Amino acid sequence: MTHTRIQGRTSCWVLGGIGCLGLIIIAVVAMVVGGRALVNTVGRPIEEVVTKAQVIVPKQRAVYDALKRYAADNNSKYPSSLKQLAPKYVAEDPTQPFKLPDGTEVRLVYKPPKPDAAPDTVILEHKPPVKSSMEILGQKIDMEFTYQVQLNGEVYQQQVITDPEGNKQTRRERFRR
Repeated sequence: MTHTRIQGRTSCWVLGGIGCLGLIIIAVVAMVVGGRALVNTVGRPIEEVVTKAQVIVPKQRAVYDALKRYAADNNSKYPSSLKQLAPKYVAEDPTQPFKLPDGTEVRLVYKPPKPDAAPDTVILEHKPPVKSSMEILGQKIDMEFTYQVQLNGEVYQQQVITDPEGNKQTRRERFRR
């Protein structure tokens, strides 16, 4: 059996290859456009939260260090108020609010530990929570982040995520930045 090639006609392999190449080009363009949209909807809100955490957490750690020094000087007893730390343990009054890059005023909240408190007891956090939102597939997701310092010095990020129906999901994980 001999195959005869008809002049002027393109084989199905060539047409299939061109079709596949076209699909690959369309897929690459879609990934680039979709990637930009993903960065705008997910990346920017996360970047804003991280920027705010970079202001809050160092202040919390400085106050935590002052609390530990105070306790070391006072037979392992912690102060009843953050006001007792200034000016000996911290230069500025830690009860005064400070501003985040967006202008939001944040205040540290201190919860004096009891003498028998467990190491994972939260003793320092902030108010108000850092708020952010993002839209995924047309659905708005609201998020609140609170950074908490435990008695053992570990910092945790508590996340409260609210879906469009108003359902809340709380998650807490160690903050390592």
